[in-house]
This record gives sequence, C-alpha cells and structure tokens, in this order.
Amino acid sequence: MPDLICSRLDDIRRYATDLVAALGVARPRAAAMAAHLLWFDAAGASTFGIATLTRWLERIDGGEFDAGTEGKVITERNATAVLDGENGLPPLILERAAGVAVEKAREAGFGLVRVHHIGRTGPSAVIAAEVAIGPFAAIVLGPGPSLCLAIPSGAGLPAVFDSALGSNAAGEAPGAHPAQAWLEGVTAWTEALATEGGWLIAAIGISAWEQLTAFHVRAEEALRRVEATPGQLHPATWEARRRNVREQGVPIPTAVRNELARWAERLGVAPIANVSR
Repeated sequence: MPDLICSRLDDIRRYATDLVAALGVARPRAAAMAAHLLWFDAAGASTFGIATLTRWLERIDGGEFDAGTEGKVITERNATAVLDGENGLPPLILERAAGVAVEKAREAGFGLVRVHHIGRTGPSAVIAAEVAIGPFAAIVLGPGPSLCLAIPSGAGLPAVFDSALGSNAAGEAPGAHPAQAWLEGVTAWTEALATEGGWLIAAIGISAWEQLTAFHVRAEEALRRVEATPGQLHPATWEARRRNVREQGVPIPTAVRNELARWAERLGVAPIANVSR
C-alpha cells in the first residue's frame, strides 16, 4: 500500500466537515475547522494540516472544548479588545479575534485583540494571512513563543512569516533553526503582552499611513532582499502549491487515512474516494 493517497480538495473538505459535525459541532463551524486545516495543506505545511484531524477529533470527542462557544468580548475600546475564548475550539476562537481586530482597524486604522482561555493549537499563519488579504498587515504573538507576521502584496496572496510554522514543520524544536533562535530570548516579553498561554492579534490598516500600491512596491523590494529561512511563505510559491492541490488533490498519508476511516465508520460518515496513487 502506498504511503500517500491523494483526494480531491472538495472531497476531503466535505469529509473533514462531516467528521467534525458528527461529533456535535454545528456544521458551519465544522466547515470552518476543515478549511482551517486544509489551509496548511495548500500552503505546503501538511504537518499541520489534515494529518492533524484525528487528534482534533480525539480532543473534541474527549470534551476538551466547548465546541459551541464563539468566545466573548469582555473589554473593549476604540482600537482594542480582550476576548475570552471560553475554552472554545482554538482555531475558530482565533479567527473570531482576528475578525474583531480587523473591524477595529477599519475604523481606527489599528486593531489589537488579546485572547485568553483557549487550548493548544497550531501555527497562526492562517489567521494572519486572512487578515492580510483584507488588506491589512497582521502581527500575531502566541505561546511557545511564536511570532507571525503577514503583509499584503500586489500578487493577491500576502507574504507570511510564522516562526512556529518554520521550526516545527521539519520536526525541530522551537528556536532550533539559527534564524529563529532569537525567539527563545524574548519569551518573557511575548508572554507579558499576550499573557502566558494567550495570544495577541494586531491588524494594521496600510491605508492609514500610505497608499496600498506604494506599500506593495516597497514590500516586494524588501522581500527580495530577505534570505530564505524556514517559516516564510512567499506569494508566488504559495500560489503554486495551492494550484497543485487544486489540480492534483491533497496527499494524505495512509496511516492518517486509515485512522480517519475508523472514525468515519464509528460516526456513520460516508468514506472518501481516491483520485490517484
């Protein structure tokens, strides 16, 4: 049996949505969870993608989360807010927090949201990238420590750097790569801002200080001078990976596929078809 079997993107999205929904998560939220994981597969970071779905199913089934809550804004000012995650599904809570930050950035030019009371989750690249498509610049500080930056580009997709995405995608410990080792020295600083185990999400309106087209030019020139290191996601490379997934399907390790099949049988979910071997 081959190590990888591909499935069509729409098929695996439906399959993942059905599995999560079968555990009692409202279908729109289950679909958002599936989209969150598949984002990593389309970005070339499959370590954090659909391969992690079985672990998420275990955590949901074990009652680790209040899967129905969207969190609650408990403190709010013109450009800032504090969001209590209420132990909801971490990716979806962070997506909501990013949405609050964007709303504030539209009004005030800047939005800053602190998030607490959520469990462990993966890299925040997907959260920052969605903000930067806005288009806003995004900064996300989270546990680990981890730092994620995303900036809009003229290519459509933003440019993203995520220290967690780079350090762990290759099985390394956080800070193991020389270009990221400096993060270990700022742990206390990031935790002071985001609180231990918490997150800080910032959305910055580019048009608040310059024309977007001028920013695109400067950003493109700056990125050309950046040395390639783990954790970077450049628009052209990212678009090529997305196109490949759309055309060739999502490769899923056989072991993961078998685990998902067991969950599907248990939950009464229709199996998924193969498209290539």
